[in-house]
Amino acid sequence: MLLTSGILTGCLKEEEEYYSSLGIIHITDDSTIIHTDDGERLLVDNDNTLGSGINDNDRIIADFTLVDGTTPSGIDYIIHVYYIEKVLFKPVIELTSEIQDSIGNDELGILSMWLEKDFLNLNFMFYGGNVKHFINLIRYPGEIPSDTIDLEIRHNNRNDDAYYRQNGFVTFDLQSLKNGAAVSVVLCIKARDFDDSNYRKYFTYRY
Repeated sequence: MLLTSGILTGCLKEEEEYYSSLGIIHITDDSTIIHTDDGERLLVDNDNTLGSGINDNDRIIADFTLVDGTTPSGIDYIIHVYYIEKVLFKPVIELTSEIQDSIGNDELGILSMWLEKDFLNLNFMFYGGNVKHFINLIRYPGEIPSDTIDLEIRHNNRNDDAYYRQNGFVTFDLQSLKNGAAVSVVLCIKARDFDDSNYRKYFTYRY
């Protein structure tokens, strides 16, 4: 589970010195480019310092500054990365009888949630100790509807003791929800919040 104090996203502004963006990193022998959720293509000038834990097509969050100079064709900015971290990136899971027990349905606090391209980003909190918790986005079996898809955020605390508050961040890949008969679909996303209250939010997923 990725634990983080917060996520910053937004358009790049020339008058600012430091930036933070979510995106997908693409690594080749010749270059390292971050495709941000805002649609920017960022060329990394210090890719030799990123470390072995970051791989091609990883979902990442990066803190960086802009580098002066002429940008190559197809590149929006040249950047110098000061911090980069891999983001937990998971598919939507179809809920079956085989995984019903392991998927869990424990309480979870939704701090923020937003849709960007094919990504559903979730910033959440829970109470726990030292046991790894599982967070998943599930859909029910059957064909993908062309109007509204009911989804649930499921939390399995694995019987962890609620010693202290923990924050987490995860991105879900929504591409498996595309229906060839439509160009968009409404996502109805539910979760079990604290005090057994029900969280519900709607998004229009366009593809």
